Amino acid sequence: MARPNKTLVINLIKKNKTMNMKKKNLFALTMATCLCIPAMAQKKTDLFSLSGNVNGADSVIIYYQNAAGKIINISKPIVNKKFLISGKINSPCSASVMFKNKGEEISQQQFWDRRKEIYLEAAKMTISGEAMNLNTLKITGSQSQRELEELTHKTDVVRKEMEPSSNALMQEKDHEKASEIRDQLEPYNDRIKKITYDFFIGHPNSYVTVNTMRFYTSRMKLDSVKTVYNNFNANLKKTAEVKDIAKEIARIEKGSPGNMATNFTTTDINGKPLSLSDFKGKYVIIDFWASWCVPCRKGNPHLIKVFDTYKDKGLDIIGISDDDRNHSAWKKAVEQDQIGIWHHILRGLDMDLRMKNLPNPADISDKYGISSLPTKILIDPSGKIIGRYGDTNGGSDEDLDKKLAAIFQ
Repeated sequence: MARPNKTLVINLIKKNKTMNMKKKNLFALTMATCLCIPAMAQKKTDLFSLSGNVNGADSVIIYYQNAAGKIINISKPIVNKKFLISGKINSPCSASVMFKNKGEEISQQQFWDRRKEIYLEAAKMTISGEAMNLNTLKITGSQSQRELEELTHKTDVVRKEMEPSSNALMQEKDHEKASEIRDQLEPYNDRIKKITYDFFIGHPNSYVTVNTMRFYTSRMKLDSVKTVYNNFNANLKKTAEVKDIAKEIARIEKGSPGNMATNFTTTDINGKPLSLSDFKGKYVIIDFWASWCVPCRKGNPHLIKVFDTYKDKGLDIIGISDDDRNHSAWKKAVEQDQIGIWHHILRGLDMDLRMKNLPNPADISDKYGISSLPTKILIDPSGKIIGRYGDTNGGSDEDLDKKLAAIFQ
């Protein structure tokens, strides 16, 4: 099964609690969960107020993004079970609320367990219930919150069913066993994806749809992503969030059959220059993989067989590894899997640029809309993409085999 690459994992941190959270700091988690959508047609900011009546906590913390795009962290004492928080936003806004007691240090796991996602709106909102029991908390005054609860009510049923496997995944240290557990989780994830897609279609202009789509543009088929995007109204299409969806659509299309493959130039594993344009006149498989990707490594014996079968008939392979920050692991995997028989280069990802949301022109995966591994792109002698395999928008290894057999018959 295709696995999200490391960049996607960072972007999906909010929705995938099965990740190992130990290496992520609390503020990074917060930033991944508290986004407002700039309302392009709206000139002024609006005031929200959130009043609380809760038991079992001494203070409340709320994280959200204000009208200027700055992450806000507000802490208020709870006196006689009550508190009031207000602030300025320019559209319905996804936020995180968490309660704590005096002298309490909150670990990263506790943050996940005790944070409550809510939607702030320019209205008087209330929250009530038991502070340390998220299931008892009731929020009123926000239409977006009601829509969020409609979606989560349906997906939580599935998440409850998959909880034993999810917990086992969090505890598993062995990569291969963890990969097997992820495969077991796929049917549940597919059900959640279907429920979520139906919500998108039923709520085309919901801010919940816009925010949640951030995590699904690379997990749904391109036609489905386009359908959701086309259903947004004109004002939402002007927002940064929806523009990002449009950019992702364009990236995937660039790496899809029918388009000319984008050229790239870099150095290979031996320090020699390599350009895709050097391979004109050949059929080329671009194999996007990584040393840490278990399905990629398991698929290498099959790829060796493909290479041995067709290398003398005009086929070449370029392996593009997502190991930019661990060159030794990359080289070791190439040697262990005995795949040095074809060309190998790195993806070219600069994580510092990515985290700052700046362009990364050397990132080859970005040029082809790659968001999960393994993914293979098949290019014909003219440089046109004629196949995509492995990810949500691609076929299977069996489909690749049939395509190559037809080409080289």
